[in-house]
Amino acid sequence: MTVRFMKGTSIAELEREMQQVPGFRPRKSGIIRSRQTGETAGIGSCRYVNVWRAEKEQGVNGHLYTAADEEMPSAFYQILLRLLAEELPGSALTVRVGKLQEEGEKGIMFFKSEEHRRRFRALMHCGLYPGLVTESGFAAAVFLLSSEERLWEKAGPFVQERTIDFIRFRLRGADLDSYATFCVAKELCTGKPYVSLSELGDPELFHDGLLHLIIHAVLISRHGVGTVLNEEEAEC
Repeated sequence: MTVRFMKGTSIAELEREMQQVPGFRPRKSGIIRSRQTGETAGIGSCRYVNVWRAEKEQGVNGHLYTAADEEMPSAFYQILLRLLAEELPGSALTVRVGKLQEEGEKGIMFFKSEEHRRRFRALMHCGLYPGLVTESGFAAAVFLLSSEERLWEKAGPFVQERTIDFIRFRLRGADLDSYATFCVAKELCTGKPYVSLSELGDPELFHDGLLHLIIHAVLISRHGVGTVLNEEEAEC
C-alpha cells in the first residue's frame, strides 16, 4: 500500500503524482476482454478452432500462418484479432491492432522468444498449475510474466495453482517494459483496470514488440490457452 505523508495538505496532489511510475496515468478504463470462449462464442469460433488445429501442422511451433482452406475468410490469427478489434472503440490502439493483423498474414512469433516458448511450455507440462487450462486470465498473466527470465524469477514465488498473489507480489527495481508487463498481467488475472486503452495505443509507452506480446496475452484471456496455442502446448 502506498504511504501518503502529505495527505490533507496543499501539496498532497504533487506527492501523489511523484509516486506514480513515469508515463502512466491514473486508471479509468482497462483492457477489453470478450466474454466469448470456445464453443460458446456467438459467431462460430469453434469452427475456426477446428480449422486451426487441422492447419497447424503447416507451420512451426509458436508461429501462426495463413489457413489454406479457401472457405476461411482469413487465418485463424487474423480472426482472433478481428474479434478483438470489433470490440475496441475507434482509437490509436485499433489502428495498431489492424497493423498487427496485417503482419500476421506473413506469419508471426506468438511468444516473445524461443526461451519464452520453452519456459511457458514447461509450466504447462509440469502439472503444478492446472489453472493454466481452466482459468484464461491466469494463463494470460503467466504467459506475460514468463516472457523474461528476470521477471519470472520475481513472479514465480507468488504464482499459485490457479491464481497469483498480487497482494504480496511487489515489482521493484524494474524497467518500464517490465512494469508495463506486470500491470497488464495483474489486470488480466484480477479483472481490475490498471492499463488504459489509450496507453496501449501510445507507441512511446508500448513499443510494437511489447504490444504484440500483450495482445497475444489478451487473446489467451479472451479465448483460453487451448484455443490460442496448439494442442501440444496446451497440455497440462
